[in-house]
Amino acid sequence: MAVSDPTVTSRFHFSREMIAGPIYRKYEKAIRKMWSVEDIDFGQDALDWERITPEQRTGLLGVTVRFLAGEQAVTDELVPMLAAAHRLRRFDWTMFLATFLMEEAKHAEFFMRWHERVVGVLDPEEVARHFLVRGKTVDPTGRFTVRDVMYEALPDYGGRLMEAVHSGTDAEVERAFVQFSAAYNAFVEGVLTMPSYEIVIDTTERWDAFPALNRGFRLILSDEGRHITFGTMACRILLEKDPSYEDAVHEVFDAYRGNIVGLVEYQKAVPDLDLDKYQTMKVRHYRNRCREMGVAPDETLIEQILDPSIDFVVGVEAG
Repeated sequence: MAVSDPTVTSRFHFSREMIAGPIYRKYEKAIRKMWSVEDIDFGQDALDWERITPEQRTGLLGVTVRFLAGEQAVTDELVPMLAAAHRLRRFDWTMFLATFLMEEAKHAEFFMRWHERVVGVLDPEEVARHFLVRGKTVDPTGRFTVRDVMYEALPDYGGRLMEAVHSGTDAEVERAFVQFSAAYNAFVEGVLTMPSYEIVIDTTERWDAFPALNRGFRLILSDEGRHITFGTMACRILLEKDPSYEDAVHEVFDAYRGNIVGLVEYQKAVPDLDLDKYQTMKVRHYRNRCREMGVAPDETLIEQILDPSIDFVVGVEAG
């Protein structure tokens, strides 16, 4: 006999529409693309570490240690997205986010293992010695301020999202989700960090060294592509439901405009790289993220990123 009691029906989440949808397909792809840190051989990287100069070591660690800290931070910040997916009754989002969380933890593991087996540092006090602490950023134009996206924006927007999950309406949860995803998936992962992956890959190829680091970054970049497009696709779904949420996207990029216009310190940590390449890359990724979310790009922001007269480095003196 058919069960029509809605309290029973609500216990089941799969539907034909859901499993044919784009988010569930991302879950399936994530399962197919799984990789293990233990399959990566760090032996050649350890030999390469011994032969590079002290200046090269300092430059490379300026990038890799930031990634080690960053991957741990973003792993910790995923809980609000999971809570929101549950609250909004989007089980396919919850399924994908389960792979998302596992992959971010694995990325943190990769950087932990690389620093342990190649550099010989593991405990927090050992790694922290190589962390580029950001001082006051100097912008010669006086137009921009720089704030800490990773350790300020994500906890802030995540806290707002959790508040909405616990006591807000569905519309408030949706808007807070869009803002958090704009900060996390679109801004941090989707624009700001993308050039940094290329910096490491370019460095390893320029030095003809560190094959494990190169491979790890390429594997992580493949995972991050799914994370980014999950976030932008989720935003697009919610924006199509209520176009007023577009304001939440632009609020994030406005609040942290200085971070995306200026270079970050580790983009100058390795000498002789083409910095203009990475600024141009930011613009391409920004346009892609806007297109994926279905929002209009801020052309003024694009002009500022590419403006050679705006020359400052986050955490470093101007110039």
